[in-house]
Amino acid sequence: MPRYDAAVGIAAGSLIALVFRFGATFLWAAIGVLTARQLSVDERGAYASAVVFTSAVGGITSLGAATGYFVANRRREPAEVAGNALVLALGASLLALVSGAAAWLALPGDLGRLGLVAGMLLPPNIIRNTLNGIVLGEGRVTWFNLIANLPVAVGFMLLVIVLIGWGERTAVAALAAWAAAQYLGLLPLLAWRPGWWTWLLRHRPNPGLLRGMLRFTLVSGLAGVVGLLNYRIDLLLVVSLDSREGAGIYASAIAGAEALWLFSSSIAMASFARVGAESREEAARITATGVRHTLLIVTVGAAALALLAPWAVVVLFGPDYRPAALPLRILCIGTLLYAPQSLLNNYFANQLGRPGIVLVLGLLSLAFSVLAGLALIPVYGFVGAAWATTASYLASGATAFALFLWLAPVSPCEVWRIRRSDLQRYPALARELASRARAKA
Repeated sequence: MPRYDAAVGIAAGSLIALVFRFGATFLWAAIGVLTARQLSVDERGAYASAVVFTSAVGGITSLGAATGYFVANRRREPAEVAGNALVLALGASLLALVSGAAAWLALPGDLGRLGLVAGMLLPPNIIRNTLNGIVLGEGRVTWFNLIANLPVAVGFMLLVIVLIGWGERTAVAALAAWAAAQYLGLLPLLAWRPGWWTWLLRHRPNPGLLRGMLRFTLVSGLAGVVGLLNYRIDLLLVVSLDSREGAGIYASAIAGAEALWLFSSSIAMASFARVGAESREEAARITATGVRHTLLIVTVGAAALALLAPWAVVVLFGPDYRPAALPLRILCIGTLLYAPQSLLNNYFANQLGRPGIVLVLGLLSLAFSVLAGLALIPVYGFVGAAWATTASYLASGATAFALFLWLAPVSPCEVWRIRRSDLQRYPALARELASRARAKA
């Protein structure tokens, strides 16, 4: 019964995470349409670049992975972890503000103002991601998603007010609205867990905990940089070795294929806390179960997407993007091979406390993608990029599976073989979740 209850909890968390991810995808699409229609092309380019850059830097430099690990696996008190993490997060935030002010003083006109607002954008991203790692480490998937997505919803509303209501159609105005939304997005954390913010008023920082979080963050942050490059290096190679038109077509194929990762990332998010908190054997079993269900779900999704690819790209992107169907089909293979990676990374980093493994796997995939891309893209264009990416995912995925089977107390059949009980679990879980919903109603 405890294992079944755990499965129900992870399944419910996965569904919650999936719903939020679909909602966030819709919001980001709406923001993209809004800014494209209200800003000139160059103003939108400046705005979008600043948002992408600050979001990436805020995620990479935050201590979210470290705080989640120390709460879930090391079982440190959330308030203690939050208080010590804020020492580092506030220091990084101050550095970001100083850098933004320096850009404002050094660069002329709108460029300097953009630098200033970009510097102001980083602190809420760093602080929110850092504290939200604790929320995920506690297993509070709903709160994690609410805190993560609230700034996006508020940002959309403020952009509507500034761009349409006030008619301020500049990159600086749009970026200022987005920055205000990020600070407003911190209010739920302040109201929900005030003790996290005031811990330092009652205690001294723990030097050992600070060093541990900093070491973990340095490795996980570098792994994040490598991962970001890994997801986009193929597109950069297409721009450089093929053409901008080819890059536009290939970008559409990437967007379609990466949608399949919504399922695997949702399962990884829901199981994050349990993988960290349970024993080595139980964490390995949870991971193996998650991998099986990920492979099952993503295989069905990838097959359907590959079958519908010619129709889907025309409906979503227009007839000019019809050539994206072939690379999309190829990327469906790569996406399937790479889908369980986030679950395996959970085990390596959050259970074993070894984010270095995640970094090495990312470097392997990046190196393989670059080498294969340099060989295939000049000859086959964006189709060659799709094959290069798929090959890199195969190499990295096979290595990750081998490491997991070596380090985890599970047999290969527990990871690969879909069982009848796995298939029977879906209707059983649906009935259980419906029963719980009726009980709460």
